[in-house]
Amino acid sequence: MLISEIFDSIDGEGVRAGRLCTFIRVVGCNLRCSYCDSMYAVEPEKYSSIRPKEMGITEILSYVNRNYMRVTLTGGEPLLFPETVQLVNRLCDMGCEVNIETNGSCDVVGFRNLIRNPDRLFFTVDFKLPSSGEMYSMRLSNFDNLRKNDVLKFVIGTEEDLEIAVSLAHNAILKYGKDAPYIYCGTVFGGFELRDVIAEFMKDATLADVRFQIQMHKVIWDPNARGV
Repeated sequence: MLISEIFDSIDGEGVRAGRLCTFIRVVGCNLRCSYCDSMYAVEPEKYSSIRPKEMGITEILSYVNRNYMRVTLTGGEPLLFPETVQLVNRLCDMGCEVNIETNGSCDVVGFRNLIRNPDRLFFTVDFKLPSSGEMYSMRLSNFDNLRKNDVLKFVIGTEEDLEIAVSLAHNAILKYGKDAPYIYCGTVFGGFELRDVIAEFMKDATLADVRFQIQMHKVIWDPNARGV
């Protein structure tokens, strides 16, 4: 697999926010979101002076920190590559809890069906909103087949994004009931003026089970830093 970087850090967002894990970042993505903060893993030849490394599964596993056995597989887009199935199966067999951060356009259900221990795996699935430029790339079947331990994530850049996210969150809560996935929303980094709007909108819309988040790693470290 072509790997951009592997590092240990705190998870900056989602259900494991604040907890240590090993991040494995693959190279390559099928989308080009307007606010992408990891273009160095999407088009490294254009956006990075650090060359990615071709690595075998066993070598990748050697970097996993056995002290906490939590892994986040990110990118780029991890579900594009057939080797990801073998990597995730090996990680789950080791006893790791694996989070796959995926852009919402690839087949989550089909991938999960290939994993021997799917209870050790959860997905953080973006629903790309209009300001991303990729809303029409979403695989809608993903959002009908999330599990209770999965995460549905919205990154909001405009008030139009917010209105659509609220509607989709309502639909998910109604559809899944007590088995609804975790639902998180946050702003495109730097969109601070939207934060109070989102908080008020959430109260007005009585979205009691939606969680607002910031990207902690961008607050603690330089927002453009790698390996954090």
